[in-house]
Amino acid sequence: MPKKDLYIRAYKIMFAEYPDVVNVKEVSRMLGIGRDKVYKLVKTGEIPKIPCTRSIKVPKANVIEYILRCI
Repeated sequence: MPKKDLYIRAYKIMFAEYPDVVNVKEVSRMLGIGRDKVYKLVKTGEIPKIPCTRSIKVPKANVIEYILRCI
């Protein structure tokens, strides 16, 4: 299966109850990790954030991509 198809299928299935853009608290719940770890992942660029806001907002697609890279 091509990588693009995998991402599309994962996006439709994973975290369907979450909005398309999530905050740190929601990322923490999605990944089952603490907020400090989420801040570290965002700071290092492992999970890219949306740069246009003062608060940290992350596209749900970036969280799914991070998970797929880890498996």
